[in-house]
Amino acid sequence: MHADIIKQMRDEEAGLLLKLNAVRNLLSVYGEAPVATSAASTQSVKRTAPASRAREKVAITSFTMQTRMSVLLSLDAMVHAPGLLKTSALVEYIEKRGHEITGNNKVNALGALLARSEDVQGHGKSGWTVADRERALSILAEHLHNEKGPHSVYAGGPETAPYALTEEAME
Repeated sequence: MHADIIKQMRDEEAGLLLKLNAVRNLLSVYGEAPVATSAASTQSVKRTAPASRAREKVAITSFTMQTRMSVLLSLDAMVHAPGLLKTSALVEYIEKRGHEITGNNKVNALGALLARSEDVQGHGKSGWTVADRERALSILAEHLHNEKGPHSVYAGGPETAPYALTEEAME
């Protein structure tokens, strides 16, 4: 009987450690570092939990219409930028075009979306670039520039089309 209880508790511990790793992985997508833990629990996590895998990158069509527009507008900004763009600059760019990024922290929300996109390359805190410029231009031509509606980049007329990113936004 004692051995059964020990086995159940070990199984429960392993399950909780898997859940903890999943939460930590989700927090890392949002740029958050895990809370400091004791050496014993860290060793236990390393011993019992499988190696964490990076979240799978997805195509533009895998996003919802709302989140797809955020990624498309980000791609639009990136293909026209001379260098890396910070997430905060992308949020500003997107909002200038009348599209709303949902979530309490728009920078974190957009960063999580971009991290999932196979068409975007992250460069840590330095910013974002497109993974393949020609592919990004093709995606934009198909999904954004031909769209007729309130979210089209050029729907607001010439005053909204050439939004210039500031120098500090690209640093």
